[in-house]
Amino acid sequence: MLNFLKQHASVIVITLLGATLAAIGFYTQFAAGDKPSSHRDYMMWAGTLSQVGVVLLGAIQVIRVERKSSRIQALSVDYQTRLNETLDIALKPLTQALADLAEEPTVADKRYHLGNVEGTALTVAASLMTRQNVPITTKGARASLYLLDSAGGQLELKSSRGRAVGPRARFDLSTPEGLYMKKTLDDGVPVLIDGITTTKRFPASDPLKEYDAVIVVRVQADGASGRTTGVLCVDAPEAGDLNETHRAFTQVLANVLGVAYAQV
Repeated sequence: MLNFLKQHASVIVITLLGATLAAIGFYTQFAAGDKPSSHRDYMMWAGTLSQVGVVLLGAIQVIRVERKSSRIQALSVDYQTRLNETLDIALKPLTQALADLAEEPTVADKRYHLGNVEGTALTVAASLMTRQNVPITTKGARASLYLLDSAGGQLELKSSRGRAVGPRARFDLSTPEGLYMKKTLDDGVPVLIDGITTTKRFPASDPLKEYDAVIVVRVQADGASGRTTGVLCVDAPEAGDLNETHRAFTQVLANVLGVAYAQV
C-alpha cells in the first residue's frame, strides 16, 4: 500500500485537489442563493474560479499523461535501435559464418571455417559488452575462448578479442583457481561476477591484468548431452560493466560455438 502511494503520489494529489475545488464550486453556488447581493457575486466568482481550477488540473493531468507516453515511445524507439544494432553487428555476421561452415562438404573444409566462427563470436562479444564511448582496446570488454586439451586437464587459450591486454594462456584444472573453471565445466551453470552485488574474484586473467567484472559460460558441442569443449569468458575493467543481459547473450554465443564444434 505504501509503495502504491509513493508511486502514484502526484496523481493522488491532483485528484484530491480537483475534488476539493469541485466541492468548493458546488458549495459556493449553493450558498450564493438566488437573491442579488454583493455576497452572492463573491460566491459566484469563487464558484467560477473553482470550476476553472478543476479544468486546469484536468489539463495538467492530460499533459502529464502525454509526456509519459512520449517518454515510453522514446524508450521504445531506443530499444528498436539497439535491437537493430544487435541484429546488424552480432547475429547477421555470426549466422553467416555458421552457414558458411555448414555448407562445406568435408570436415577439413569445415575446420577451416571454424576459426571464422570463433573470431566472429569473440568480436561480437567484446564489441557489444563494451561500455559506450570508451576505447575498446584500453577500457573495453575482452572475450576469450578456452578449449580443453586432449587429456582434459587444462583449458588452453584458443583466441581472444577486445581489450588489448592479453588474457592468461591456460588454466590447470587441478589448481585452486583452475577449480573455478572446472566447476563451470562440470555443472554448466554460467558465472557472472559483476563487481557490485558479487565481488568475488574469478581468475579469467592474470592477476596483474586487472578486471572487475567477468562472465564464464560452458561451451558444449551436440547440445546438453554432448561433449564439453571449453569455456567462453568475457571480462571488463570496471565494476558493473557486465550484467545479466550480457550473461544471457554470452550463453547464446556459447551455444552457437557449440553448434559449430558439433560439425567438425
